[in-house]
Amino acid sequence: MRNPTESAPDRLRPIGIDPLTGKQQYAVTEPGSALDAIADGHAIKAAAALVTVTGTALENGDDASDLVPELYGALSEMVEVASRHYAPTGLDTAAFGPTARALSEALREALRR
Repeated sequence: MRNPTESAPDRLRPIGIDPLTGKQQYAVTEPGSALDAIADGHAIKAAAALVTVTGTALENGDDASDLVPELYGALSEMVEVASRHYAPTGLDTAAFGPTARALSEALREALRR
């Protein structure tokens, strides 16, 4: 069994902003833990905010090239989050309807917060 503090920086994930200091909070997360779920939620909210800012910049004709590193980081984290929660289904497209609706609602809820 490995030491839980070993490779902790690999699992160090942002979990939100401290309202008193305004600084980013980080936690060492374990797969499936409550902190892991909080970190996933924070990642989704951060990516949604970044997409909104980038979309606004592009719609206004502004140069969004400065956002590329942040977009890459957010996309990388979203791929990791999605891959942890992805469960393969059959090719029956009817099976995707409820999943798509649930994902759409979850994304809308994340954008409201």
